[in-house]
Amino acid sequence: MDLQKDDIIDYAMPLLNIESMAREIHDLCLEHKYGEAQEVARRLNAETRVLVHTLHIMEEKEQHAYPKIVQAQQHPVSGQAD
Repeated sequence: MDLQKDDIIDYAMPLLNIESMAREIHDLCLEHKYGEAQEVARRLNAETRVLVHTLHIMEEKEQHAYPKIVQAQQHPVSGQAD
């Protein structure tokens, strides 16, 4: 899949899914339904991987779109982003 400059990559949906699944796991644990909680936790793990990938793409797009701003935000001594 080739991303175009104007393609929208958004972290909100995976993050909302993660929050919802975390609440569901909590509720299932309170009801002592640990097997069901494990199944939801597996889905949560997959959704977390989607979020990590999404954030990586967003970072890459930002670095390519605004390279001078990204460089200016790096710490002058360590070279790491603030």
